[in-house]
Amino acid sequence: MEPPAENLSVDHPHGLWTLVTTAISLVLLLVGGLLIQPRLVERRTRIDDQFILTPTEVAALPSETLVVVLDREDGQDQNDFKYKLLQLILQRSGQSYAMGFSTMIQSQDEAVEAISHGFDSQRNPLGLTVGVYGAGAALNQHLHPIEIPVAGGVLGLRAGWTYREELPALATIQEISDLQNIVLLQGLGWSDVEIFDAAGLRTYTARPEELFRLVDNRRVQLFPRGIAELEDEEPVVRASTSRTVLDPYLLIAYPFAGFFYVDPDNERLAQAIRSGFERAMEDGSYQELIDQTVFTPWLKKHLNLANRKVIVLNNPNAAEVLSAVQPGHWIVPWNKLLHGNMRHGEQLCTVQKLKALCD
Repeated sequence: MEPPAENLSVDHPHGLWTLVTTAISLVLLLVGGLLIQPRLVERRTRIDDQFILTPTEVAALPSETLVVVLDREDGQDQNDFKYKLLQLILQRSGQSYAMGFSTMIQSQDEAVEAISHGFDSQRNPLGLTVGVYGAGAALNQHLHPIEIPVAGGVLGLRAGWTYREELPALATIQEISDLQNIVLLQGLGWSDVEIFDAAGLRTYTARPEELFRLVDNRRVQLFPRGIAELEDEEPVVRASTSRTVLDPYLLIAYPFAGFFYVDPDNERLAQAIRSGFERAMEDGSYQELIDQTVFTPWLKKHLNLANRKVIVLNNPNAAEVLSAVQPGHWIVPWNKLLHGNMRHGEQLCTVQKLKALCD
């Protein structure tokens, strides 16, 4: 016969202790889950779901609809220049399309691999169809580039995120040899790493969600970013870091173009982007978007281009790829920079297509 219920606590004191410890364990697991959960969803944050195009939504689209799922970086949303540009291009293409960001953030290596597999849901589970990446011969072996610079080469002008305590040291940098004494940060798979390696610079690479954390924790000294990307990243920096600031002293410049890249077998999307881009350039809407979205009041104020020291790097791995760009598509005067004729930001401010950045 079982003992009366009232005797359980007397005859088996360890039973009560087991219940207590089990309850404590459950509470700890719950609290731990709440702490871990933000890290689990970190790769899908800061964006309205209406601007995301999911595989389920794609499956429900009519077959004639052009599917455009854009690879997304941390901090990007519908106000990002590259998103707005792609939207403008598709509007000018005359195609029926459905466009949105990918549901999750991936490293560039992961995204490139996924896009190269087209609509294979096993190897491309997010359904990515297009990304904006730095032009390079290695990347061209995997994806098809639309050889028009998304921002006229402005992405090759780089200012960096750093931490406050590093600012005095950065103020003393004058030459490439000085840069070789610090550690730069870039994302996994970014073509910039090859450029830095060729210049003898030390570079640490990491996943997108780790980048600003590494800067704020003083693991690296400088995280160079295209000047067109800075304003979109500033809210992320403000929300997720405590000591990260924009370095006001240096402008690292190297011939660089971000191209739209698609699956080599997706000729319909490639043609839509190419034709839409050309029409946007012809009717002036592209330049208007640059002026409104890239050369913004925020960027003019925080970049302070005229007061920056310009350090120019070569881009040997992309020289052949970039030679395919029509001269009129460049905003940045790369010939003068590479020949050492421009070593200070105030000289760049005299270039007609860049004056709006300095006014």
